[in-house]
Amino acid sequence: MSQIYQKKFTMQVYLVGGAVRDTLLGRPIKDKDFMVVGATPADLLAHDFTQVGADFPVFLHPHTHNEYALARTERKNGKGYQGFAVQTDGVSLQDDLARRDLTINALAIEVIGLFDDTPRTGQVVDFYGGQNDLRHKLLRHVSPAFSEDPLRVLRVARFYARFYELGFTVDPDTARLMQAIASQGELLHLSRERIWTECVKAFDEMCAFAFFELLFDLDILKQILPELNTIWQDNTIRQITFDKLKTAHDKPLHIKFAILTYGFLDNKADLSKLCERLLTPKAITQFAQLFITHFDELTHYQDISADKLLMLIENTKAQKDKTILFDLIDAVEIVNNKTINREFFHHSISLYQSVTINDIDKSLKGKQIGDELTRLRLLKLSEFLKKAIL
Repeated sequence: MSQIYQKKFTMQVYLVGGAVRDTLLGRPIKDKDFMVVGATPADLLAHDFTQVGADFPVFLHPHTHNEYALARTERKNGKGYQGFAVQTDGVSLQDDLARRDLTINALAIEVIGLFDDTPRTGQVVDFYGGQNDLRHKLLRHVSPAFSEDPLRVLRVARFYARFYELGFTVDPDTARLMQAIASQGELLHLSRERIWTECVKAFDEMCAFAFFELLFDLDILKQILPELNTIWQDNTIRQITFDKLKTAHDKPLHIKFAILTYGFLDNKADLSKLCERLLTPKAITQFAQLFITHFDELTHYQDISADKLLMLIENTKAQKDKTILFDLIDAVEIVNNKTINREFFHHSISLYQSVTINDIDKSLKGKQIGDELTRLRLLKLSEFLKKAIL
């Protein structure tokens, strides 16, 4: 009993990181993360917490499913973002916060306990000047330990995108450290999946373009996305891409990714290399390829030929589901800042659908059937295009 009684009073629980930062900024809190000082894995397991990974001291709360991590330090013992040895014994709050990426994320508020996250006093624990950096809108690394995790380079770029409209800037020393990490080849040890994940998170931000802009400006982008870095040497293409990404901030991921690839209109091979490098999901890759392939036809749809129109319908499978085609139209409209007549495409699809197997000679077999369907559909579309007023 005495051990349990003592543990009850030596264990301290803190709300940490983003929830504290966003509270101070007056922004909505998305997730709550907690850190526990003076406890062991056995203590949390005894309270029915579930451990996340056998060798990592992070646990899920039995009721809220929020993450509770034991205070820990991490020592670099390998390459990349996974090469760390974790230590939890005797680690203090200050030790734990020292390993965090940015000062604005190294803030904590003590709460009553594991099952009551009411703040004890509401006082913010701030060892590294995070509150001052929030006031000055500065993204600054906590300590030299920042350089031990190359993923933090992308995280800084993501936070830059998140707080771009608030006027945040990256501390010059932090920017130089990011460049040093990149020049040492550490980013090459990041998995393609992890880079894609960070890109997806960046795309969720209102100013997603700022993620890519910062990496480009710091000459870091060439390490992870060389195809984009090369095409963006053309300042006009780069600025158009960034401007249109901002316009598309509320669009689905596949539309935003397609707009990101706008510069590959004359270089489809590099689009394929980019998608392979990022391991983008198949549907997103295919949509980007359709965007590049049919951009000019949709831009100049008033002059489209019957065979190009038929190919567009079939490539997007619009005869079955119009979603992809009209998402492409959305993307092209954003890039061109010009409205496309959707009724034109609705009618074209209806004409395509109006030709069925019942309209062809029953004596035809095999490939002849498909050829005849195509011929009749082209005829319908050609007649429509002759009469269409656009």
